[in-house]
Amino acid sequence: MLEFNLDKVIKEITAKKAKVIAVQIPEGLKTSLTGIVSKLEKETGAKAISFVSPCYGACDLKDREAKEMGAEVLIHFGHTKFVAKEELATVYIPMFRKPDGKKAAMLAEKIATLLKEKKINAVGMCSTAQFKPYRELVEKNLKEKGINTFTGKGINVEKGQVLGCNYTSVKAIEKESKAVVFVGDGLFHPIGLSFAVERPVLIADPIEAEVKELGKQRDLFLRKRIAMIEKSKQAKSVAIWISSKTGQRKAGLAVSLKEKFEKKGKKAFVFASDLLNSDYIAGIEVEAIVSTACPRIALDDSSQFKQPIINPAEALVVLGEKKLEEYEFDELT
Repeated sequence: MLEFNLDKVIKEITAKKAKVIAVQIPEGLKTSLTGIVSKLEKETGAKAISFVSPCYGACDLKDREAKEMGAEVLIHFGHTKFVAKEELATVYIPMFRKPDGKKAAMLAEKIATLLKEKKINAVGMCSTAQFKPYRELVEKNLKEKGINTFTGKGINVEKGQVLGCNYTSVKAIEKESKAVVFVGDGLFHPIGLSFAVERPVLIADPIEAEVKELGKQRDLFLRKRIAMIEKSKQAKSVAIWISSKTGQRKAGLAVSLKEKFEKKGKKAFVFASDLLNSDYIAGIEVEAIVSTACPRIALDDSSQFKQPIINPAEALVVLGEKKLEEYEFDELT
């Protein structure tokens, strides 16, 4: 179950005396969209415009579009603040997974056992936003077991929070930590962590109630990325692709990369669109793609493209400006 504070939204809208509001909501909450909007309109007297296109994070903010449609406030559900300055007053309503005390205690016990085997007594803690309550409960249990825990404050993220493009909260406590515990599900963030810090990464999954160390998955991932990099080195023409999404719009970076490729004798073109979709460039003759948008596109959606697709940090390896041993895929600015 995901929990969020609707009363906070109502207070913010009322305080701003907004007559028109815009709402962004994640896919998993769309079944509740009409009920949420009805309550907001009833309690505040405002009229709501709801964006129903997929929302991929706080970087995918519809502030500009909402403003153009006459909204005075944007209500963004599911994520914490990411964009430095919005074009419209924005209220962020993070959604948290309600923690199970028994599961949290079980995870802490399994983590402690693994740490004991490794003779480690100091760990960095992190999670995605939705698992923050679980992380705090697991951390409390670990402290009671005598394990030193550290939670860092990163750049443009909440304390202990990691994003696919931002691991600065963990980098901030790397020196104090002998290992990193990621509380959450999936492999994407733990793999990113493994390249961001030189520490063992433990995955504490509250959904499966399992704890494991990241191992072979990292090597398999790296082999796939090396293959993409090598294919990109052979390309004679490159598309540098920008997303028009508020928090992913990196035109300056794209132009800089274009110049770098051209100095290497490659043909380079800058493309722009909201989503990065292979259909958009069907028939355009380019042999490789550099995505300056969310890193997940190149890493998770590469099978959708006939060309090899890489991230900016990987492009520097292709260009010879960075060694493969320095590989990481978090944000390059």
